[in-house]
Amino acid sequence: MKKSVIVGVIFVFVLGFLVLPKLYAGLTTQHKQLDQDMSYKHGEYADNWLLYAPVEYGEMREAPSPFSHSVHADFACGDCHHDEFGEPKTEDDKIIGCMSAGCHDMAVAESPRDRRDIRYFYKAYHDMCMSGCHRDLAQAGEPTGPTACVDCHPKED
Repeated sequence: MKKSVIVGVIFVFVLGFLVLPKLYAGLTTQHKQLDQDMSYKHGEYADNWLLYAPVEYGEMREAPSPFSHSVHADFACGDCHHDEFGEPKTEDDKIIGCMSAGCHDMAVAESPRDRRDIRYFYKAYHDMCMSGCHRDLAQAGEPTGPTACVDCHPKED
């Protein structure tokens, strides 16, 4: 009896502390890689993911923002995704991530002027999501997403 209990405890230890964390880490890495790639055909997208600041930004002051494409399914892709001239992307266009080279790829704002540059990823996201959509919908009395910092950047428990 004691031998089977000891074997069971060792099995649970190995499974719980060695195997499961590595499995979880592998899944998390795959999810991050999928989301970081952001090279999807029109109509294909990652769903229920977190928006992280670029690595160059340094330590994030706020938690990453959860985002779901399916929650935004009532909107056309071109409402958010646009080309270099600000024109909405169409079904014929390849949709790439917002922080891709040549888009909103300024990771660090070195000056106050940089913070107002639309290439600065922080300004682009906040202008599009907060000022450009959520607040506009709220002011129009329409259902909307979060409009407060803590709603997009939940505090860790």
